[in-house]
Amino acid sequence: MDCKVSCQSSSNNNENDVGEVFRYRSVTAALVWPIVIRPLLHKIKKYDQNAAIILLHALAKAEYREPGFLLELCQTILAVHNIDSINIIESLLLLQANIPEADELRCRRTEEPFKELNRRTITLKRIIAQIPDVIYNRQLFLETIRQINNSSYLVNEQDRRSVDNRRREFIRDSKDFSQSLKDYIKNGDEKPVLQCAAQLIYSTNAIQKTIKICCDLNETINDQC
Repeated sequence: MDCKVSCQSSSNNNENDVGEVFRYRSVTAALVWPIVIRPLLHKIKKYDQNAAIILLHALAKAEYREPGFLLELCQTILAVHNIDSINIIESLLLLQANIPEADELRCRRTEEPFKELNRRTITLKRIIAQIPDVIYNRQLFLETIRQINNSSYLVNEQDRRSVDNRRREFIRDSKDFSQSLKDYIKNGDEKPVLQCAAQLIYSTNAIQKTIKICCDLNETINDQC
């Protein structure tokens, strides 16, 4: 299933801004950077800041020039270690549950609606990331879905066009996710559920980043890890 990555970038073709995910053809490729690479670079930074920055710029440039490069890199590494049969979408969801929220997504406005946005988006992504662990346990699965429904409201205090576009995309992906759950209950096929869950995480990231770019006061977008 292709990723519906149709959002327009708010940056000026900055090669370090891998948030320009509208050029990706799959949600898998779009999520490798925020879920796998950036947290890894953040860990490297603790030991060698210069090395982390060099890797950041090199990998960001490669990914910008050839979207999906990092996914291919990960797949190659897995193949070398004879674990190329791994379900990457499922793995991305499981990793999402254990990574810190990136500064590039967290809005720094101090008004309560923006604070609430930060809290809800973090909670939503963490709950969605539980799907692979609970999908085969009906009781836990249904409870997780209830938690997602309770957490999926995103505040929309701004009337900027780009924010409203992201909100509509989020609503669309939420509906697709809900439909995939109904289909799963009928036919037991978990693949569309995992795919739509990943898409919903992508949409949540997109609306967070757009709000941050549009609404942060005196914000300088800094893509360094």
